[in-house]
Amino acid sequence: MKAEVESSKNTRWVMRDVLTFVIFNLIIMILITVAKVVEDMLLAPQNTFFVGSWLFPLLATPFYLVMADRIGKRGVLSGSILIFGVLYTFMGGPYCAPVAIVGAVIGELVMWGKDSYHDIKRVIGGYIVYWVTFGFYGIIPYVLFREAYMKQLETYYNAADVTAMIAQYTELPWILLMMALFAAGTIVGGLIGSKFLKKHVRKAKIA
Repeated sequence: MKAEVESSKNTRWVMRDVLTFVIFNLIIMILITVAKVVEDMLLAPQNTFFVGSWLFPLLATPFYLVMADRIGKRGVLSGSILIFGVLYTFMGGPYCAPVAIVGAVIGELVMWGKDSYHDIKRVIGGYIVYWVTFGFYGIIPYVLFREAYMKQLETYYNAADVTAMIAQYTELPWILLMMALFAAGTIVGGLIGSKFLKKHVRKAKIA
């Protein structure tokens, strides 16, 4: 009975966990937003596909790794996916909400099990689900609202860019490449983050 009570306490989020979750997700969102702005300033729209797909997870994963290890409880991944989904929904993409819910469920199933958020390989694997979900935020409007979305894009981009973007988000080889780049960026970011986590954070007992 006592063991069950202790286990229940260990799985409950406390205020420290909530603050950690909010702060680290804000850092991740700010990093991605700044990187996206710089990317858009320097690259043509059809070329951002090849950079953002690995750069965003590369920048974000080290912070996510520390957050996941610091909290170490169920809901870290699903909560992070849902926060981004809500943000994109309010930015004018209502289709992002169901995508985020599906991604959150799959992500938490991937992370199911005791101490999974302290297992670096599993945390990295789970975060790949986060970025696959992120990728589908871009794919869905091309699939479900193609004509309307094309007209919207044509007001901002030239015909060559629009044609390239449609191919990148609707043709299977391009979609698989995007997912592979997301995975590669997450893995490399995870390797960087794991070294920092082991060498500094855990030794300093910050997490």
